[in-house]
Amino acid sequence: MKNKNCYYPLLGFCLTVLLWGCESAQKKDEIVLAETEGIARSLEYVVVKRPSQSQGTLVLKDKDTDEIFRGKKLIQEDSNQDSISYIFPMSINAHQKRTFLVLDSDSGQGQQEETLKITGEHPAMTVENRFFIADFNTSPAKVERGLYPGQLSGIFIKKKHILLKRELNNMHWAPNFQKESEDYKTIGHANVDDAKISQNNSFFLEMVKKGRVKGYEEIDLWEKYKFFAGLPYFLYESTMSFNKEANLFFLRNNEMTMDKLFTHLVYSDSLGKTKEIPLYDDVKMDSLTKAPLADDVKWVGFINKPKGYGLVSLQLDYDNTHINGGESTLYKPHMKITKAGNEGRYWNRRLVHDHNTIVTKGSRYHEKNAYLVLDGLDNLNKQINYFFKAINNPIAIYYSSE
Repeated sequence: MKNKNCYYPLLGFCLTVLLWGCESAQKKDEIVLAETEGIARSLEYVVVKRPSQSQGTLVLKDKDTDEIFRGKKLIQEDSNQDSISYIFPMSINAHQKRTFLVLDSDSGQGQQEETLKITGEHPAMTVENRFFIADFNTSPAKVERGLYPGQLSGIFIKKKHILLKRELNNMHWAPNFQKESEDYKTIGHANVDDAKISQNNSFFLEMVKKGRVKGYEEIDLWEKYKFFAGLPYFLYESTMSFNKEANLFFLRNNEMTMDKLFTHLVYSDSLGKTKEIPLYDDVKMDSLTKAPLADDVKWVGFINKPKGYGLVSLQLDYDNTHINGGESTLYKPHMKITKAGNEGRYWNRRLVHDHNTIVTKGSRYHEKNAYLVLDGLDNLNKQINYFFKAINNPIAIYYSSE
């Protein structure tokens, strides 16, 4: 069953796909981009598909201003595909419509482009944009515990010169699971044999991984990270699919665990209002144990009020539909805020909450989140709601004749 508060953006983020059949593309050489939500987009990425015989550089030229936007070709997973996709950086005002000529090449001056910087070799690498550096490296201590590179271990906020991390662990600690007879494991314990970079250009990086963890072969794991030049967030999508019945003590997702780097929890309540709780007030923290956050809370995060930074998880999709229909096995699902060793704090989504539970074959747990890196807290509620709305409502795109 779909969670009642699921959100379904086209591709789950600011990446709008134009489905362009070969016959139609030959007849139409214009597209219209429309902003329909009343929020200006200083940068958003759109993807245009063109017939496979169009091999040149794809260009969008604004009919009114002559602005030029040049696309980057995306990697085709299937060589037999009859189309080629290009990704474009785009800007648009609130409620604006922009009409573009679609050209195979153009010698005019294009927009200045922001770029991603990749250091190292996949999966032990860093990904850098204007706002942050995401680190996917590991350490000898982690390797001894079976944690492979390729899982997010830390985020360096460039403006604040702050490294978000969890000592001796990966910062991104999800999905994760445990049987009473086995050690606590995460997708970071799945080897990297089936990990790859699926898209890599100066605008956009996509990494995917699938596999199983020793002792938990009943669970087929899949994950995808997506990073963009010039945007202060990254996307993470994961699925846990049970190929056999399993007896689990807990099952969790959307977990970020960090050292003592934050002062407050922030989240959206059921009425859409921003709530704030001190992370180091024992009475307030204990109240969250008695009355935890809903498992489908639309966003949750940590901030440091004196230093002015934060990290917020925006829910884009949360779906626990069993492969045969109905709902996958759950036990007391909720969003948990937890005290950790050395005064660390973490949040996670509890799917099976600390209770031996038979998870049936065919159970499937899927979610997609945007992780927003905040390097300033002015108008916090406005910042979060802007990105939540923009990511969930990408730029509309259609043919000019429609």
